[in-house]
Amino acid sequence: MNHASTLRRRAGFLLGLFAAGVLSPSVSARAAESDAAPKPLPEWAPLAIDGGIVYAAAANSMDGVVYGEADGEQLTFDYYPAAGPAPHPAVIIIHGGWFHGTSKAAGEIYPADFLTPAGYAVFSINFRMGRHSTLGDKIDDVQRAIRFIRFNAARWGVDPGRIALLGGSAGGYLSNMVGLTAAPGRPDADDPVKRVDARVQAVVTMYGVSDLRPIIHRPWVPGRPTLEEWAALVAPFATSGRSLDEIAGTASPVMNVKAGAPPFLLIHGTKDEAVPYAQSTAFQQALQAAGVENELLPIPDALHTTVTWHRVPGMPDWEKHLLLWLNHHLQHEGPMGEGIRGRVTWPRKN
Repeated sequence: MNHASTLRRRAGFLLGLFAAGVLSPSVSARAAESDAAPKPLPEWAPLAIDGGIVYAAAANSMDGVVYGEADGEQLTFDYYPAAGPAPHPAVIIIHGGWFHGTSKAAGEIYPADFLTPAGYAVFSINFRMGRHSTLGDKIDDVQRAIRFIRFNAARWGVDPGRIALLGGSAGGYLSNMVGLTAAPGRPDADDPVKRVDARVQAVVTMYGVSDLRPIIHRPWVPGRPTLEEWAALVAPFATSGRSLDEIAGTASPVMNVKAGAPPFLLIHGTKDEAVPYAQSTAFQQALQAAGVENELLPIPDALHTTVTWHRVPGMPDWEKHLLLWLNHHLQHEGPMGEGIRGRVTWPRKN
């Protein structure tokens, strides 16, 4: 495992624990500073972007690779190299947060720790997060990332025909919607990246949103969109005379399921306090009704995000389950076990 990439993911994970109240600031700071990242000695290789050429390090993990530009801001991803010989299947991680969040979000980036040793190239993407951005913008950005990675697949030793999405929470909404959307390339586009297909071969959604209608009416707390902000988020799906609920339905994955979609693995804590478990059961029913291959893996008694899952008594081996599922659907074989978080057994309170 690359030392620098491991350190970066460790720091992101610790920040997530701090946000969840598991660690104090002093503990997080000491742990994040416990190692000094070595200075990289990268091999430089060309990447195509927006019809031109930029250069990025190909041999090591990379932060902030630019895959596009929109509304005056650069769209970037972090790359974590796969172990073993190429070509590798790829997993694109989509972090949570409607208006805030980064590619190092602790709950969603954790799978990179066990995916890369198993031979998966991992790309953890950022996308437009400001309050001016709509759900349509975010969907476009994810599709742009797929196209860019597929176009430049040889640079990372990626098999362009074996790409999966892995999204969590609001990122799970995006993995659901993008997975369901037929997005072939545009042969007449000036930008060669836009000519590339944005469809994927598998989708893993963790505690993801599938139906916006009940979500938009939750009591407001800091960090959640208001009703006015929801109206702006779903604006690309709006037509004249329709209510917000009707528009939110049109923008919901559960209402966009159709035959021919790639297989879905849904992973969800049964006591999720932020995105109810019912979001995944309803989505599974819609997938089954359309004949789309799917599996729902419940995580008993688990809350939102993976940050504290390793402390839940009797936690199933969901990481190995995820790997086996991806291996099957992406026709891959690789070692399993390295990078999986150890379980912590806490005594139950009487």
